[in-house]
Amino acid sequence: MSEYLEAACALHEHIMRAHWDGQAISGPDPIGKIHWRVTRFVRSYFPWLPRDDRYIYLQGQAYWIKANLALFSLTQEPRYLEFVSQCADYIVQSQPANGAWLHPPIWGRRGFISTVEGVWASLGLMAAYRQMGKQAYLDSALKWYAFQVHGIGFQRIEDGLAANYYAHSSSRVPNVTTMLIWLTAELYQITGDKQYLNYTGQMLRFIEYSQLDSGELPYALQARTHFMCYQYNSFQFLDLAYYYQLTGDERARQILSKMARFLSSGITERGSCRYDCFREAPETNYWTVALAAALRMAHQLGLGSYHDLSERAYGRLLSRQNLDGSFNFSDKNYRLLTDRRSYPRQQAMILTFLLLRAEERGGVA
Repeated sequence: MSEYLEAACALHEHIMRAHWDGQAISGPDPIGKIHWRVTRFVRSYFPWLPRDDRYIYLQGQAYWIKANLALFSLTQEPRYLEFVSQCADYIVQSQPANGAWLHPPIWGRRGFISTVEGVWASLGLMAAYRQMGKQAYLDSALKWYAFQVHGIGFQRIEDGLAANYYAHSSSRVPNVTTMLIWLTAELYQITGDKQYLNYTGQMLRFIEYSQLDSGELPYALQARTHFMCYQYNSFQFLDLAYYYQLTGDERARQILSKMARFLSSGITERGSCRYDCFREAPETNYWTVALAAALRMAHQLGLGSYHDLSERAYGRLLSRQNLDGSFNFSDKNYRLLTDRRSYPRQQAMILTFLLLRAEERGGVA
């Protein structure tokens, strides 16, 4: 067994013990200003405090589905498909009649309807549909897309379109547009219906318009340029790379080529992902592996020679796995603090990206 598959299996078992309830992975999440700055560290250092923050993020479920599909592909163990089916069924059953899943009820976002959650729920269902062919999975994703177009909508930026972040807001964040671009390609490839590409070209134009000369995509257009630069751009790169693989759209390749050059400056000498464009620390493990996966993809697409940088980052991640299979969230926060809590959404992301690397070596040696 390769070291990456071994690490992934250990992490999978941790997630099963700590977060899987037979339908979904649930647990705390570091999102939000209060958790980000204070509360998560209190709970990290005092784990015996009462727990009242077990949330179910649909983005986390999508990564869990994708990881279990990868584990099935590598091992042929049927239990991984059972986890996929149980989780995908949960996503479908939790969808309201109008198609609009609600954001988990964390402080400050209760009742919100977000593009991120809906798109990722749909991406997870599309992955499950490709494997299992269950019509309910496709129908649920199509229902969400209809709400995305008519309920959340877009805003025009020059001659492009930016997907709105929430149903009630109009923040111009490229991150939500890149993931929606990927989803449109998935829906088109599965259905053959070109209506799902109706807005794709204009969304790509917004991304082209937003991209800086450095190759970086800003966090929020004209509002906040550099925010966790390499983390966000790693995920946006992967969104557009999957779109490009499905469509061969040369416009996406041009954007990706510039982004890859930017991302290549985000790896520190020790192999971690830089915190932002100006600082190396704090160090966050899921950022490092997302950057490793993006650079690996860039190399595979022939956008440049990024193999060694990717390997450095993957090696850094492996060195930081805990004995129970989990990964700490971050350390060197405020120079001194470490967040040791296990967050299911981020653990599932790490698992998925580890498995991308395990697939490169064919899994079982």
